[in-house]
This record gives sequence, structure tokens and C-alpha cells, in this order.
Amino acid sequence: MNKILIIGAGQLGSRHLQGALQSTLPLNIMVVDPSSDSLNIAQQRAEQVSIGNVKSIVQYSKSLPKTESFDICIIATSASVRAKVTASLLAENKVSYIVFEKVLFQALHEYTEVEALLEQHNVTAWVNCPRRLYPSYQQIKELINPKEVLAMKVSGSGWGMGCNSIHFIDLFSYLCNEANLQTAENNLDTQLLESKRAGFYELTGKAKFMLGQHSLELECTTATEVAIKVSLSSDSNTIVIDEIEGTINAGKQQFKHQVKYQSELTGLNIDEILNTNTSSLTNFKESCQLHTPMIELYLEHINNMLNKNLLECPIT
Repeated sequence: MNKILIIGAGQLGSRHLQGALQSTLPLNIMVVDPSSDSLNIAQQRAEQVSIGNVKSIVQYSKSLPKTESFDICIIATSASVRAKVTASLLAENKVSYIVFEKVLFQALHEYTEVEALLEQHNVTAWVNCPRRLYPSYQQIKELINPKEVLAMKVSGSGWGMGCNSIHFIDLFSYLCNEANLQTAENNLDTQLLESKRAGFYELTGKAKFMLGQHSLELECTTATEVAIKVSLSSDSNTIVIDEIEGTINAGKQQFKHQVKYQSELTGLNIDEILNTNTSSLTNFKESCQLHTPMIELYLEHINNMLNKNLLECPIT
């Protein structure tokens, strides 16, 4: 039976558990979280889904296992402890594959340190930016001429620019087939917004990134309503996706944009990894290339606004 470890049983971790239980393969799943409340919620949510394989079992624990082997580990903790948790996990256990949640890490040094750890322990890893798994974005990629320069813009309000930029940066990378991200402009607002989570911040304003000649502009206004529009422009194409309305306008073609929830994706991810030893998610090294320019930009901006010298970017 394949052994799966899910570390972090909060909002995302519990959805990963729901998805894992829909895998067609027989799974022995261990869920770890120091909070009894989180484990209880995860257990309740596990009971809400239909099981993909009747042989699958779940056990819950408040502490990390020791001297065990796991086929796949999903690390769904907050970004602030993710690197430490990874180090503790690999110091005591054997893991073949890891799927990390994002934002990956808050401190720049953690990217190189965890990369070295993964190499040392012979672990293959990916980062869970799932928009590249959405059928509608896969369909859009087919419409884009890879030889043309792409200008992508994400605009709207209330979409959590600090914690969610990486989703759109990853989508940009997927559509352009490149990962060497560079920062181009910082027009972020001078006022920081306190996140729902204590000690974390949200950002508004504009930021621009480049992949070669391809450009990505992110914009989030201070309006409270949630609105997200993604526009893609090239010489031969203009495509507009309204993520909230669920519409895609690609000139003469119009079709629906459907969000895939994590509980619908994790089982498919697990099946793909166990059956093929690979994943359609972003590999760890490429995701580091996409994360680090963003973390540098946002950390510098937050430090300037707070007049501090933080080494860890307080977004999660």
C-alpha cells in the first residue's frame, strides 16, 4: 500500500486530504498537525467525500513520524515554518516525492538550503501552483503562438497580491515555457494591509515581471470586492479571462473558465506521481526561479514601508 504523509491539516491540508481519499489507488495516509482542532476538522472533512479506493486508510498525529518511509509527502504548513518542517522530516524519514504548498519559503536562504536538502536525500519535488492543471488554461495555452511575445496582465481587487502573486507568475511561466523570471517595475502602494493571519501582510498596487521579452503586470486595487481578470495579448491573439465570472473571451471563441478545487486535484496528482514518477506541477527548481525575484521585491518593499530589516518576507 502506498504511504502518503500530509503535514499541515489547516484549510489547504484538509482539502489535500479530501483529494487524496479520492485517489483510485489504495493509500495509507498519515495527517500531521500539532493542533487537535485542525486534526478534528480534517477528520470531519475526510468523512464528507466518497472514497476512491475502499482499502485506503487515514491516521492522525500531532507529531512528525520517525524512521518511516513515505512515497509522497504534501507539506501544507504556513510558509514561515515550511523549511524547518522539511529539514525535520528528512532528518528522520525516507521520502521519495514531496509536493510543497506555496508561497514556498519566506527567507531567500531557505530556497538554496532546501534545494540542497532535497538533493542530499534524493527527493524529487514539485510546488502546488494548480492553475496549469485547469483544463481551461490548458486550452488557452493551445491558442497561444509560442513564437510570439506574450503580454499578460492580472488586474482586479481583493485577490491577495502578496500570497497569490505566485499563482499568476507560475501561470505566466507555464504559458511562456520559461522560468528565468526578472523583476521589471515596483509600483506597489505605500500602505501595507494587515493580513487575516497575525504578523503577515497583504499588498496592493502594481508590479511587473519579465521572462525574456514576455511581460507580466500584476495589479490589485484597494477595493474590497474580489475581482480577477487575466488578459493575454500577442500579435495574433487577445484573450480575456474573468476568473470570478467564469468566462473566457478569445475573439470569436468564447468558453467557460472552471476553477478546479484542491479536493478535486490532489487525488489526480497522487495517481500521476505514483503511476509515472513525475507530475504536471511545477518542478521545485523552476518554482524557486519564479519565487525568488518576487520574494526579493516584496521583502524590500515591506522593509522600506516598515523601516525594518526583516530577513523573512511576511507573506504566506
